[in-house]
Amino acid sequence: MAQASKIEQQKILRVFKMINLLQSPIGKPVHRLAELLETDERTIYRYFKLLEALGFEVIKEFSKYKIQQKPGMDQTLNYGTFSAEESNWLRSMIESQGKQNLLHDSILKKLSVRSEVKKVTEELFKANLGRLVDEIGKGIQEKVQVWLKDYYSLSSDTTSDRLVEPVAFSYNYESIHAFELESKSMKVFKIERIGEVIVSQKNWASESKHVIPGRQLFGFTGKNKFLVKLKLSKKAYQLMMEEHPNARPFMFIKNRNQYFFNGEIPQLPGLARFILGLPGEVTVEEGEELKDYLNEQMGRSNF
Repeated sequence: MAQASKIEQQKILRVFKMINLLQSPIGKPVHRLAELLETDERTIYRYFKLLEALGFEVIKEFSKYKIQQKPGMDQTLNYGTFSAEESNWLRSMIESQGKQNLLHDSILKKLSVRSEVKKVTEELFKANLGRLVDEIGKGIQEKVQVWLKDYYSLSSDTTSDRLVEPVAFSYNYESIHAFELESKSMKVFKIERIGEVIVSQKNWASESKHVIPGRQLFGFTGKNKFLVKLKLSKKAYQLMMEEHPNARPFMFIKNRNQYFFNGEIPQLPGLARFILGLPGEVTVEEGEELKDYLNEQMGRSNF
């Protein structure tokens, strides 16, 4: 029984992963879906029928399959699902008819399934983007090259694998600034267009060409590079994550309860203000310029 339960869980997870893959704007061919989901093509076609039964519209364009996006429609209707308000209203209307209605149980069951599928797939999609961000952040932190697999180019309407040296995220984490090895130039890549991220073992080879227009960290931009290593309390770590998301690639946890920031900042005032606002929560382990600046600011204090 335990083995059968495990197999069913794997099937369910595979279906959700497939929905996530089919949300790509250009879709995936059947053989690629089978590879990514570690199954055979016959099973993929069976899953297509299952998705259609759940209200998804799977279409084929240029030998690639994807879930149909309907321009101009509300997002809650795109996959044959309902918003929370719509679900509650429909449920109340159906239940008011009484159980003598032969469609009562059937409709309620489908209503629940469709709403839950939408909720879960949205969470899976967000989780997948977060996983890609974590892998890219690892490339930035360790200064190694990464592969952006199956990256979709809107201008050429094609997908390809890109070998890049990731440098920094945009402020809202929707894209990354990276040096592309093939074109030998800095480019911006949208996170949601990346199929998979693979961190290589090769170190950056073109760091001198990593020029980012208006790079911002702790509210300041600039070409200066002040190397800083901080030991943070859990409170300081959490606040830095929330208030300064661009610092995330330079933050890490060691031994489960030790929190650090280790990176280069363009200017000192922004980070100094953060540290001074949390007395006793941050220790500057490395960064003589930052220590001098903090001491100078403390010397100006007049209470």
